Amino acid sequence: MNIFKNSVLHYVVVMHMPVIGIKMNRIEAERNDEVAPTGPVRIAPSQKITDVKETQINSPNGKTKALEIGFEFNTIYNPEVGGIKLTGAIIFQDNAKKRKEILKTWKDSNRIEKSIEREVIASLTSRAFLVSINCAREIGVPSPMPFKFKEE
Repeated sequence: MNIFKNSVLHYVVVMHMPVIGIKMNRIEAERNDEVAPTGPVRIAPSQKITDVKETQINSPNGKTKALEIGFEFNTIYNPEVGGIKLTGAIIFQDNAKKRKEILKTWKDSNRIEKSIEREVIASLTSRAFLVSINCAREIGVPSPMPFKFKEE
């Protein structure tokens, strides 16, 4: 993150956002009619990075290299009234040196740098929650992001 002083009272924050896209490869949503909850339903969303590999993408300047970061996003219900599972990839663009660093770290330890992981998970979570909310509505299970309404 770079901070530039724009005037005496204003600062401009410029964040480097190399996540350039998210693609969903599989969306699974299932309702379990055999379970009838008698109390509150706990909802536990979880996400994990499953793979990192280099790929080529189309750009205005022709083909360019990027990283494809595989993910899995699950919404787990307790009791098991249903479940939602999303799999796909995040397209991550950065310079060649940074891409090689990320690939090496992944191959060595199945991890990526914390700052990049935060950015990837934030992008993934915002998109995955939208898809999960729609899936939950369609199959008739509680939303992964419960909404509270205030009665007056």
